[in-house]
Amino acid sequence: MKKFISNLMKRKKTFLGIILAIVIGLVITISVLADYGHPIVSYNRNPVSITFPRAGRIVLWNVITSSSPGYFSRYYFIRNGCRVGQNCTYMDVINNQTVLTPITVAAGETIQIRGCDCYGGNCGSGGCANPHVGWKTPHHDYFCPNYFYSQNYNPSAGGRDFTSLMTAFLASGDTIIGTPQCWGDWDEDNSNGGYDHDFEDFVLIWAYRDTFTGYHDGASGPVPQSQCRAYGWVMQDAAPGLDINFRILVDGNSVASGVANQYRADLTGTCTGGTCGFTQDLWGLISPNIQHTIRVQGQNPYNSSWFDLSGTNKTIRCSLPPSVDLKVNNQDGPIRLTSPAQYLLSWTSSNADTCTASGSWTGTKGQSGSTNYTGITTGIYTYTLTCSNPIGSASDSVTVIVYNPPAVDLKVNNTDGPLTLISPASFTLSWISRDATNCSAASSNGSWGGNVVLAGNQPMSGVPTGTHTYTITCSNQYETASDSVTVIVIAPLRGTIAVTYARLLLFAPSLDQPAQTLTGEVTGGVPPYSILVQVRAPSGAQFSLNRNGSTWSVTPENSGDLNFGTTEEGIWTAWADLTDDFGQTYRTPSVIWEVAWHPVHGRP
Repeated sequence: MKKFISNLMKRKKTFLGIILAIVIGLVITISVLADYGHPIVSYNRNPVSITFPRAGRIVLWNVITSSSPGYFSRYYFIRNGCRVGQNCTYMDVINNQTVLTPITVAAGETIQIRGCDCYGGNCGSGGCANPHVGWKTPHHDYFCPNYFYSQNYNPSAGGRDFTSLMTAFLASGDTIIGTPQCWGDWDEDNSNGGYDHDFEDFVLIWAYRDTFTGYHDGASGPVPQSQCRAYGWVMQDAAPGLDINFRILVDGNSVASGVANQYRADLTGTCTGGTCGFTQDLWGLISPNIQHTIRVQGQNPYNSSWFDLSGTNKTIRCSLPPSVDLKVNNQDGPIRLTSPAQYLLSWTSSNADTCTASGSWTGTKGQSGSTNYTGITTGIYTYTLTCSNPIGSASDSVTVIVYNPPAVDLKVNNTDGPLTLISPASFTLSWISRDATNCSAASSNGSWGGNVVLAGNQPMSGVPTGTHTYTITCSNQYETASDSVTVIVIAPLRGTIAVTYARLLLFAPSLDQPAQTLTGEVTGGVPPYSILVQVRAPSGAQFSLNRNGSTWSVTPENSGDLNFGTTEEGIWTAWADLTDDFGQTYRTPSVIWEVAWHPVHGRP
């Protein structure tokens, strides 16, 4: 017996019913010795009394040895004072069957069960004409013995191996009550003092057929993170208040487990208090953006077996919303570039399955990448990238403005300047612009300003001396351009020359009298100045002396002639030829002085 129970426990993790039945539940009729005029083996007398440790529906697993036509067995359930053959519930089992009995027991209820042979449909008077002697437990693993010659088991005497029945039972999920029963009939042949108790006519396994109801309500298909969960409910039909364990399998692997004891208002009519629900967050337990098969199972609390809930399996894909970041030249844009433009579009995305371009570009794009553009002409280009997964999409756009910058060309007298003119100056400003929408003028002397046409000219006259700058500024919606010219207006070159002495003595220095000194001044023009002093003697002889600066002088000392202007008698003449840096020339009016002998003219 110990060996049998040990092996049975190896095949099924737990037989709670065995423990309960053996320890507190299985009450059988005391083994007796049948009296047929000789001693026989001990057995459990028919009917047998069984106390059921818990409530549930009872199922009978049965193997019948006989193959006689019409042979079957009948089992009476004696409870509540009923009489066999009159008003007791019974069930018939034909050949080898697994039969859900007509009884549901309460916890702790004791019922007598009477087994009978029935031949040709005749179970005899009193409902059981051929009562079985009773039953014994298996002699060893899944084996029912015969006893023919002694009270001791003899392997050569035959028996019945019911391994196939036990294998089917172990796979069924039913929970055994007590132990398998090897039933035998009456003493068929006791001649010569022999034994004929073949406890192999019937093999019976009494068990609970526990049924459970539950549903895996979780979503199928793509779901966002907030709905990435498995949820549902499960209960035992016969014990709607009993908490049932559940587990979650993802692609066949268990990832979570718990107890289905959460309250759900919609379950108040299903299980006690509506507390048979469960929910399990799957985010973090499964890989996002990948399709998984979710299977939810409940656990039979009596034999630890697992069963699938209705509605399972679910195929689910948990995803975060996609995101995408599109940039142009590593900027979010918009950006402005001059034509012909060159730029780089680059993008990254996350949680996306596909990315599609629209706007100024088209087609399917990778989840990240870049595209280079060159030689792009003027226009406004908007690039949009939309990345999607089954739960949504995200878009990002950048705008590139390619334009021609404005240009303007301002000239003075058809030159770029600077231009130098002599006061009062007259000149013409002229300009042209390109890709501009408006132009305005300004000048440093305030003589010109305000809006002007995109191309035109402006005459200027009477412009006084000074440095005058004229500017044209032209714009479009994107940029501004300017050009300037400078006009330098200078005064006319002028100068003077003067003599220090109007009359001098011939060779005056020898008489202790002064020689001539000439002085002059230069105005206007553009320094530096070049001065050529021309001197003509009374004889017509002429010589020149170079000077510079805005003031100058010719003296006996710097002329190299201490008798300067006194070496001839008569009228001397002098003038100055002026040249400035601009190239202007000017000749001063002439000056004269007279040289004479002392006796005639007296002292100067």
